[in-house]
Amino acid sequence: LTTFFAMRLPVLVLGLHVYASLGDETCAAGSGPGCTGPEAQDRKCIKWRQTGGCSPKGPREKHGDKGCHETVEMGASGYCQCGTGESKTKVRAVSCDHRPITCATECLQADRYTCIGWRQTGSCSADGPREADKDQPCNAQIHAGMSGYCECGGGRIIRKPGCAAGEWSDPFTCEDECSGEASLYEELDIDNGATDREIKQAFRKLSLKYHPDKTRNDPALSARFAAIREAYDIIGEPDKRAVYDAAGLRMLYDSIAGKVEKGSTINGEVDATLEQMYNGEEIKIVLPRTLVCRGCQDVQSERCNKCNTRCANEIEIRHVQIQGMGNMVMQQQVEVPSKQKCRRQQNSVTIAIEPGMSAGDTVHYKGMGEMQPGKIPGDAVVKLKEKKHDIFRRAGVDLHVEMEITLAEALLGFKAQIKHLDGRTIHVGFDGVTKPFAIMQVLGEGMPHRGDPSERGNLYIKFTVEMPKDGRQWLQEMQSQTR
Repeated sequence: LTTFFAMRLPVLVLGLHVYASLGDETCAAGSGPGCTGPEAQDRKCIKWRQTGGCSPKGPREKHGDKGCHETVEMGASGYCQCGTGESKTKVRAVSCDHRPITCATECLQADRYTCIGWRQTGSCSADGPREADKDQPCNAQIHAGMSGYCECGGGRIIRKPGCAAGEWSDPFTCEDECSGEASLYEELDIDNGATDREIKQAFRKLSLKYHPDKTRNDPALSARFAAIREAYDIIGEPDKRAVYDAAGLRMLYDSIAGKVEKGSTINGEVDATLEQMYNGEEIKIVLPRTLVCRGCQDVQSERCNKCNTRCANEIEIRHVQIQGMGNMVMQQQVEVPSKQKCRRQQNSVTIAIEPGMSAGDTVHYKGMGEMQPGKIPGDAVVKLKEKKHDIFRRAGVDLHVEMEITLAEALLGFKAQIKHLDGRTIHVGFDGVTKPFAIMQVLGEGMPHRGDPSERGNLYIKFTVEMPKDGRQWLQEMQSQTR
């Protein structure tokens, strides 16, 4: 017996050491009590459990269950079941719109799917000041307008900016949020209001932390790195991000494969000053568009009841029997009213006016146009209109301005100043005789070339001469000045 324990002890100690390392590593990233991780046996994979109705809470469909190492493709709803005996947990509960899943991998990181609680914050930001007195347990229903985050095991944080960002979201519990699949934003530890710069910064930070060279090829951490990479490949590209935000992963993958049509294009115009086209500037405009309310077909809820805009008609394929042709049947496309619900959104768009842009130039925004049932969002196209300037007139890359000089200046020479579009002062002058309607060319002081602002057109100054009202009196004044 002594020999037996002596032989087994190193194995037991090694097993405890491995688990302790995993527990310490995941809890080090956590931010609250309860981050202890599941027991080792809770990480054991049992099976993929399929459900119906495209909901993880739908009726069980045992015929769709899969083994731990089988891949669950998009289109099936359900959850991974992990653990042994009486200790069983649901992991990565998903609807039909999800990324491919292997339950063996998901059960290795089962702690990430456990819930600790709701942490409330202020300032309409998940990263705002903490309001700990308003924290809630995992099973409490949280209104989508509240800002804060669900704290899950393994240091996982699900950010909820709340306020206006939560207007078109349903109430939730952190228990459901933590047990579900992470959104692409969550994979990068950001919320869906993140800027392009914030997305890039988050990806760089997490790539360094979870790179295989640093995680020593740990299966769970390697899976985390792959998820981070996949998330960035989608929301790091504005056109893919727009489709994902509006229609989800399934529609995004179908659009990449060319299986779905694009919705209508929204066309808009924006007035721009000559100063903005010379210097470059970002301006914001509002483009109204129609959005499909996801998950609202035949659903009555506070959110869905606010979707009172009629959706565009859908195309339905019907089998029609041809009269006089026996049993011959042909397929026919029929336009039918949509059963989906839609809403209008005042979409704020930032227009980046580049130096050198001109009237008629357009700025394209992929995925920011109209959304129709069964189609990916269309594009938005904004055309620039040039406001009339009080001083300068533009002709291509050249600028034209008129300057009035006195008769004395026209005969004896002059010096003058022009305030340019960027605020600089341009000094011009001539020592000789300036004829009426003479044109002076100032090289390199015109409009910048779009795409190469270091190259510029020219400035042309057209002179008009102010003639004296009384020539005799003017001549006498000039003679007296020269004596």
